[in-house]
Amino acid sequence: MNRINKFAKLFAFLVLLPSMVLYAQYKIPAGFTDGYVYANGIRIHYYHALPALGKPVMVMVHGVTDNGLCWTTLAEKLQGSYDIYMLDARGHGLSDPFTAVDNGETLVKDVVAFVQAMKWEKPILMGHSMGAATVMRVGAEYPDLPKAVIMLDPMLGRFPGGRPPGDSARNRPPASTQVRPSTAPDRLSVNMVGSPETLVAQNNYRFEDLVATGRRQFPKWDSVDVYYWALSKKQYHGPYTNEAWQAMSGTMRTENALAKIQAPAIILKADASPEVRKTNEEAARVLQKGKLVHIDGAGHNLHHDQLARTIEVLKGFLSTL
Repeated sequence: MNRINKFAKLFAFLVLLPSMVLYAQYKIPAGFTDGYVYANGIRIHYYHALPALGKPVMVMVHGVTDNGLCWTTLAEKLQGSYDIYMLDARGHGLSDPFTAVDNGETLVKDVVAFVQAMKWEKPILMGHSMGAATVMRVGAEYPDLPKAVIMLDPMLGRFPGGRPPGDSARNRPPASTQVRPSTAPDRLSVNMVGSPETLVAQNNYRFEDLVATGRRQFPKWDSVDVYYWALSKKQYHGPYTNEAWQAMSGTMRTENALAKIQAPAIILKADASPEVRKTNEEAARVLQKGKLVHIDGAGHNLHHDQLARTIEVLKGFLSTL
């Protein structure tokens, strides 16, 4: 009888283990802390990796719909050598939402104001996607602020018609949208823009279903990256209006920013055809003190798709500072 009870308990534990591990990911990773700073008119929330006192400060800025914890696996690889802070951008994670007065300069000024509020001198700035555009513009518009600028898969060159990707009439938030529950829990759709009803409905997706979607869509990712990706979608809270969308998407109007960056800089781009690689390399030639590296076998989220190679390239660049 005791043997049966032990077996039953073991079976129950094994059944519950995936859920226990799943929900443990809501917690801040071991050694991390978090906090808030009032900067540029809002509360900006951030995560602080295992403190590395006396080491160079590194500020990480994520892409659309993500949050600061989406940097976790990369930050854990660098935290011994750098004092790393991972922001929740405005309208993301636990930071305050967009406001009626925001514009295409706002997210850039958020990063600048955050650095100034923390009283840092010459932090290293790293960004992914929209975050890459943000730190690119900080480097161009505030050339004395960063020690270095690291950009993971930014859009290079001019946007067609001067508009960032997705900035078209059909992608702007409609007045109202009817949201229907998903019938395929591992195939949930996640939108960066839409009506308030659409975006809030995404916040109500079950965490387990978002994780299942992430595992299906991103088979190369570490499970930690998938879990925090799922959490970030439940926390995403904007933009709810066309004006807020214009403010957020306006951040990606980088135009001639690359040529104005005076600090050492590096661009990591996703794998691409020879033709696209050539176009990217030509765009990067304007960097005064920088270079571009394509990450073989990686998509847009290259630091998740090919973490080891990303770390290798980053450490090589950082060793030159």
